[in-house]
Amino acid sequence: MTLDSPAMDHLANASIKRLSVLAMFVCFNVLGNVDFEHLANKSVTCSLVQSTKDSNQTILVGKLVGYRDTQSRAILVERGVIQNIGVIEEIRARAPYANVINCNDGYISAGFVNAHEHPPYSAGKPGPNVSPVYSNRYQWQGSAGDQYPEIAYSRVENDAQLFWVELRHLLAGTTTMAGNGAVPGLLKNVGSGDKDVGFVYEADMKTFPFPQAIDEFNDLPLPYSGPSVEPELTEGVDTQSPYIPHIAEGKDDLSRVEAQLFLDYVERNPGRRFGLIHGVGLSRSDVPRMRSLDVTLIWAPRSNLALYGETVDVPHLLENDVRVALSTDWSYSGSYNMLESFKCAQHVVDERWNSGVSAKVLWRMATENGAYALDLEEKTGALKPGLAADLVIVKAKTDDPFADLIASEVADVMATFVDGKLVTGDRSAFDLSELPASCSNFVGDYFVCDDLSERDFTWQQLLAINEDAVPLFESEGQASCSF
Repeated sequence: MTLDSPAMDHLANASIKRLSVLAMFVCFNVLGNVDFEHLANKSVTCSLVQSTKDSNQTILVGKLVGYRDTQSRAILVERGVIQNIGVIEEIRARAPYANVINCNDGYISAGFVNAHEHPPYSAGKPGPNVSPVYSNRYQWQGSAGDQYPEIAYSRVENDAQLFWVELRHLLAGTTTMAGNGAVPGLLKNVGSGDKDVGFVYEADMKTFPFPQAIDEFNDLPLPYSGPSVEPELTEGVDTQSPYIPHIAEGKDDLSRVEAQLFLDYVERNPGRRFGLIHGVGLSRSDVPRMRSLDVTLIWAPRSNLALYGETVDVPHLLENDVRVALSTDWSYSGSYNMLESFKCAQHVVDERWNSGVSAKVLWRMATENGAYALDLEEKTGALKPGLAADLVIVKAKTDDPFADLIASEVADVMATFVDGKLVTGDRSAFDLSELPASCSNFVGDYFVCDDLSERDFTWQQLLAINEDAVPLFESEGQASCSF
């Protein structure tokens, strides 16, 4: 793979002036071997062109996030997998009859990996009781006495509601999401469940592994030196798959004991990928153990602040080489999507720490670190040959792709791809006549590529059922992200 030939860069740049910046798909107008002059004449910012040959290859060209320069590069995709990355002329020579998608003024990034959500519990807006008055999760659950206001939430009732939740994340660039709830055919779900239901990758996302904590941990001394307490596992889940439960979700001694007990368990049971969600109550002494045990912290900053008024000391974790992955949690106290989680994380960085966590580091938390936490680093989470072509394209506003990404709104997302297939896009960026029939579902300024033939609802029913759900594009009503 050649990325720095000056001569090839010159040819690529000359072509790019006539092209737009590319992305990806499978079904376009038939124009023979790609006509670059045709692309130059398009008034839209994304062009889709299909070769006269029956090709299973697609070329995307654009400014690749994570590469050492902002020159446009070409990505060759075959059967949903990235095959090669290089200058455009080299990739065209490798695949002269490939399909082409070109999106002008866009940065191409690996799709976001949301390492923690609760899809079945993420359709409603926060209620009036959501405020940072709690010391542990049992208080807002109503298990610690009437003096703590219980948070009202509900579970979605049908697949149309779950589809809407996943679509909200997909439109904001998430291509892989962990949480026990799924519908097939949108983004890639990670959790414990049947693949026919929608789970693509397996992980034990046991929510509360120490259900007895509120009754048994309150009076335990710190550090705890008594008998081991085993966390609960999800029955039937492969014990070689990642194990990522909620741990230390609070800021009191109960939460700190839970962190120690979980890390004790990890130390006794090596051989699988481990992560812990929230970790607000982590002690400084837990940090070197997390590093040595290779435990990833799954960070949901908005939910931490909305419930506890605090969040984990991320700079300290990073300084000690502990991997951190970004997530949203649920809609009742967390971020509505990963773009909103970026904004909250950036606010915390500026407000609390003032430095130490760059936009690039935050982007890594949402891509390669999330993939690693879920044991998927060899499958997705990066622009790398051999990995799935799970991608998001956002409008390029400056020469800093990382700053652009973490400052983006849903309206800045031009297109999202899962396994090389276009699944959502900005209708104003495309010539709609070039889109396949499955992309004829429209909501707001976006199209969604799903023919709904195997679903038990129509597009109009989907819109009606979710009329009062968390909106797809707006952050109105979202929980607070402030100390």
